[in-house]
Amino acid sequence: MDSILASTCRHQVIVTHGGSLTFVVAAWIGMPIEAAGYTAFHATPGGITELREDDFFHNHQVFLLDDTRHLRDPG
Repeated sequence: MDSILASTCRHQVIVTHGGSLTFVVAAWIGMPIEAAGYTAFHATPGGITELREDDFFHNHQVFLLDDTRHLRDPG
């Protein structure tokens, strides 16, 4: 996460498995790793979580969490 947070790339894709999404989101919002044990961010297989950074203040936002609309049957 340190290298991801330090990157200057505008868009990055991170693929997680199991409970690791909790640690990605915790790092993104600046939650101390010691506090992450009390938190759980659930993700469905194929779910999309979108993390954004404000261009002005550089605040970190969890914009979408486990969005699965793209997995729905269109018929």
